[in-house]
Amino acid sequence: MAGPGQRLGDLWLPLADGTLATSDVTVTPDILDVERLVGEPLDPGPLEVRGDRLSVRAPYGRVPWVEAILGCPIRATIQGGSMRSQSSVKNWEEWEQRPVHRSAAWFDLLVHLVETMANRSGGRYAIVQPTMRGPTDLAEAVLGPELMCLSMYDHPDRLRAFLEEVTEVFIEALHAQLARIPQVEGGYVSAYGVWAPGTVVRTQCDASAILSPRQYAEWFMPYDERICRSVDVALIHLHSTSLHTIDVLLEMDALHAFEITMETSAGSPTLQQMVPAFQKILSKKALILYGPLSEEEEQYLLRELPHDGLFINARRLPW
Repeated sequence: MAGPGQRLGDLWLPLADGTLATSDVTVTPDILDVERLVGEPLDPGPLEVRGDRLSVRAPYGRVPWVEAILGCPIRATIQGGSMRSQSSVKNWEEWEQRPVHRSAAWFDLLVHLVETMANRSGGRYAIVQPTMRGPTDLAEAVLGPELMCLSMYDHPDRLRAFLEEVTEVFIEALHAQLARIPQVEGGYVSAYGVWAPGTVVRTQCDASAILSPRQYAEWFMPYDERICRSVDVALIHLHSTSLHTIDVLLEMDALHAFEITMETSAGSPTLQQMVPAFQKILSKKALILYGPLSEEEEQYLLRELPHDGLFINARRLPW
């Protein structure tokens, strides 16, 4: 959620003392200005529509909320325009000896933001969950990639216990929001501005990029499935540079849709190379595509892909 006065590329971070952060800072709930994060109350009116999407707002989506709730230090880089969690443990003993694994301050702030936004929206926008990273990403964030991967072999019981715990925290945070988000025509709206006939979740498993499909399916997918089963409609986010888990994810009945962010960095697959994967997804699930596309590329996708279950959310390129 961008705020007034935000410069392109900079992080808008309103502080409790009335200023905006101008240098990098470790973020804790007490330093934030909740009033400015939420914004002024809106006059009641119809739900706004932006193109083919419903107007949505999330509770300050720059915060990596689940990582913060799990106790990860959160570092804001102002000119970099982001907030990132920092790995908070060096070994399993550090994690297990912590007296508390769930930050009440961060959890309560998330709930408060949702409640306040609901009271101030005037019905003009749908409130949606912020980005919430799934169990694979939470393991990579809290434990670091080395401890995460080696624990599949050296500490399997500890890793499974960790995944059980963080999955429950994710589900608790999700449903605390859903309980306070006003319904839209009996359903809810995803972060992509798409209505769903019931409760909805958007999760992700970006850290599966460092796993084989078998490792992901054996160790992490059961926890993504538990999250998906906790709601009526479930979406999962992937990047086009990491589609190797599609086959195992397509076997998950509780998963209804993929959102794929199409990357353009060096070494990324071309649109033509991605199309077979998109066709495979659309044979079983819905698909949201997000990324920079020229009009010609968008028309190419519309020719090559079935339209049933397809939503192209293009950022228009100037050529």
